[in-house]
Amino acid sequence: MTSTTASRVFPARASAMFAHLTTLPRHEALIPFTRITARPAPAQVGDTIVAVTAGLLRDVMLVTEISAPDDGPRSGTMPASTGVAVFRKVGPVLLGSARIEVTPLGASTCRVDWTEDVRLAGAWRMLEVPLTPALHVMTTRALRLLDGTIDRSEGTRR
Repeated sequence: MTSTTASRVFPARASAMFAHLTTLPRHEALIPFTRITARPAPAQVGDTIVAVTAGLLRDVMLVTEISAPDDGPRSGTMPASTGVAVFRKVGPVLLGSARIEVTPLGASTCRVDWTEDVRLAGAWRMLEVPLTPALHVMTTRALRLLDGTIDRSEGTRR
């Protein structure tokens, strides 16, 4: 199994960032040469997402967990909660999971951790060695592109 995590801090409310990241058709702007079939609203447990890269690499995912973050401290000193979205990859090319966590760091700042924990299926296994660096480049680039969409004055999406 290959595992990689990319992380980045954003000047945005955690709840707004989580809603943006779980509206999966928006990932087309973050992942090159990829088309995504998913509901236009934020993902829900039980949803099926199909991502096709370069017209031939089909990645089918099932949403197994969605838990939105809580933006601010709760009742005194209780910390804000982290938002979690988990996508189980069911083939035919990738197996495993993707996990996106959005952690509030303040009223208008959050950290996103995007983890891909996958392996290649079937005949694709011969390409597994370059998979880790490729996934790390993909998720790091996606978070960098996402950072470019932040409205710095308000901490929300443009």
